Amino acid sequence: MTRVFLFLGLLLVTIQGFSQTSSDDVKNHFLIFQVIQDEFTLDNSTIKNAAIVEKEGGVYGGLSVELKPEAAAIFTDITKAGVGRHLILVFNKVVVTATVIQTPLSESFLISGISKEDAQAFLNVLNANKSKPKEDEG
Repeated sequence: MTRVFLFLGLLLVTIQGFSQTSSDDVKNHFLIFQVIQDEFTLDNSTIKNAAIVEKEGGVYGGLSVELKPEAAAIFTDITKAGVGRHLILVFNKVVVTATVIQTPLSESFLISGISKEDAQAFLNVLNANKSKPKEDEG
């Protein structure tokens, strides 16, 4: 099953200030290694509703996500504790976006850093894996 993961922290080695510079600026180039603190999975067990957002003129605006109440409480706690930390979004084992958490997130949020193609692929997986409603026996 394909899932989207949100990670707090960053398990990536990143180069800060990478560019062509003089030898005087070499001290500004460094590697950062951070360890992931928490993980939250976005799938049918946590998502109540998800949809692609289109802005005026049909311009792609991102992936709107609404969490189930139980998942929203956990997600809010994780993002509240993570304010000021890096958050990465991983889809199909690939980092699709990274940001710094500015404020705690709640049950509804917009992921604007995911491509329309990845957002649609994720929605396709969500829809394919939804549990079928049970037929009334009568």
